[in-house]
Formats: sequence, C-alpha cells, structure tokens
Amino acid sequence: MTLPLLSRPVLDDLGGVIGAEKLRRLIVRFTDSLRTAFPAGSRAPGEIAREAHTLISMSGMLGCERLSTACRALEAEAKDGADLAPALAEIRALRDETVRALEDVAQTS
Repeated sequence: MTLPLLSRPVLDDLGGVIGAEKLRRLIVRFTDSLRTAFPAGSRAPGEIAREAHTLISMSGMLGCERLSTACRALEAEAKDGADLAPALAEIRALRDETVRALEDVAQTS
C-alpha cells in the first residue's frame, strides 16, 4: 500500500481545530524548516537520526504520511549504521515534493 503524500482529511481536521489561518501559518513555518532538512554534504549518522526524529511527529500531525514514514525509516537506518546515501536521496526528493504540495495547500487555505 502506498501512503498518500498528504492526507487532506488530516489537514482539514487540524484546520477545524486551530482555524484556517493558524493552519496556514503552521504549514508555512513547517515548509520553511523542511526546505533546509537533510542538506547535502557529510553529516554524522546521529545528526541525521535526530533530524529525522524531529520531523516524524510534525509531518505526521500535518498529514504528510509518506514523509513521516520515510523519516521513521531513515532514523532507524541511521541508528543501525546502514549506508544512508540511498535513503537520503529518496527523502530529499520526498522533502521537495512535500514542500510543493504543502505550499499549494497554504495558498488555498
């Protein structure tokens, strides 16, 4: 089963609780921080694991199910000492796709 890039029902539910404007601001702040996540270059596996861990809950809360799941897998791989190059390439592409999708949501909210 392929997880959705964004779960619109999750975003709608959150917007119903906190209001459309607060949701839009939250999305903008999250996309701003997401743009700088997992930068190119050499980093220690522990740093990568911490960054992935930080993004798991926020991405899940905003309905970014595929990103949240990928961050959980990356965190585990980093802790296990796996070769992170393939996972980082995949998560960077997913990061960029998620940012674009969230920007579309923020513009229509």
